[in-house]
Amino acid sequence: MRKCFLLALVMIVTSQAIGQYQYNWTARTQKIYESITSLRIPEARILMSQDKKANASNLIYPLLESYADFYQLFLNENKAEYSRINPLFEQRIQLLEAGPKQSPYHLYSIALAHLHKSLIALRFNKNLDAALDFRKAFLLFNENKKAYPNFSPNDVYLGLMTTVIGTIPKGYQWIANILGMTGKIADGNAFVLNYINSKDGYSNQCRNEALFVYPYLVMNFEGNRKKTFDFIEKTDYDFTNNHLHAYMATNLYLNNQQSQKALQIASNINPANTYLDLPFWQLEIGYAYLNELKLEAAKNALQQFINRFKGQFYLKDAFEKLSWIAYIQGDQAKANVYRNNVLSSGSDVTDADKQALQNAKKGTWPHPILLRARLLSDGGYQQQALSVLAGKTTKDFEKEADKTEFAYRLGRIYDLAGQPDQAIPFYTSAIEKGANQPEYFAARAALQIGLIYEQKGKPNLAIPFFNTCLEMKNHAFKNSLDQKAKTGIQRCLRK
Repeated sequence: MRKCFLLALVMIVTSQAIGQYQYNWTARTQKIYESITSLRIPEARILMSQDKKANASNLIYPLLESYADFYQLFLNENKAEYSRINPLFEQRIQLLEAGPKQSPYHLYSIALAHLHKSLIALRFNKNLDAALDFRKAFLLFNENKKAYPNFSPNDVYLGLMTTVIGTIPKGYQWIANILGMTGKIADGNAFVLNYINSKDGYSNQCRNEALFVYPYLVMNFEGNRKKTFDFIEKTDYDFTNNHLHAYMATNLYLNNQQSQKALQIASNINPANTYLDLPFWQLEIGYAYLNELKLEAAKNALQQFINRFKGQFYLKDAFEKLSWIAYIQGDQAKANVYRNNVLSSGSDVTDADKQALQNAKKGTWPHPILLRARLLSDGGYQQQALSVLAGKTTKDFEKEADKTEFAYRLGRIYDLAGQPDQAIPFYTSAIEKGANQPEYFAARAALQIGLIYEQKGKPNLAIPFFNTCLEMKNHAFKNSLDQKAKTGIQRCLRK
């Protein structure tokens, strides 16, 4: 009898506690969210620790903790932190599931926690776990959209996921359909943009993340470079004090031949210790200096990244860049040491790391003239790159791969300089020379011709070149080039 009484008492107390749970998004929780999504995560954790005891029933706090852990793990990729923090995602999901079901925050919060869990699993190469949580998140966001169509924060994350699902090739769409997931790139991007432009009561709630993801969606899935940078330039970003937005802009500028702009942003972020310590900044600064051929400055920054980073991504790529610096400086012994580090350090999950590993295993070195031209071109210094190649022809290069790269490099320089008609013949030559080579030059040349014709409004001419890119096998950067070609075909078919 006594045990039954105690059990009943526990059940009553538990049910009362559950009944008190609420989702209360306040000015204070908004402040914490903005701290997290500016990467002032140490500051946010202090604020949460102060608030949680007095607001134990407010389930927005577990959601904010999920945000903070997500960004910390995703950006710093620390395995020790992952082992400690990852189990907390599932614990928070169980807690959120006990919240009041009549709130628009109920399914929304659970879906967000699953999305965080999914992206962290993907970051740590747990692909099956990532897929399962991604599906759960998508279905929950969809269900919440039907129940609360005017709850606009839902649209930011539903839009992001809809766009990603929209890139699944047609041949595999049936799998997504069976799993209950359908999406189109245009629809997903529109969800996010509509939220950014909204003026309702929720319009600021997750604006930081909407402004973070939208340029990536436009660049990577619409393939519209001008639209991406027009949006960034015309939007009220604070790259000094919001490190998340600075991260996005630095990354996009650097990967789109604007190294000077990337370096300016990365060098001027607020250095206060209230921000997440992020070795990423040294990596990006190193890349930017290398693209200017400021070799000593690049070497120092890349070495700082390697010394401080606790994860596995981009280590091989960073060591390869150090090997190039030593090679250009004429120190072959040090170049070989760095190349051995490429073989022994980091992972080969990213395309950049895969390429670095492939290059190291081949044991050959890039032609020094082509390497200098490539680095300058990648930084946006097209005239300087062209001057490096001035007076050269394919006869000046012995290796077939170098002949292919020479043609590709000239095509790329003219393309980036805004002279696509001059670029096409060189790209065509690269395709002819390198279609069966393991280097990426021919496949990238085919992709670029496809993009040129798409931009000219000639989708019927673009699609064959996108298909040419897809048909090439066993070359470097295949995953990312194929993804760009597939989305290019989808865009052309809609025109």
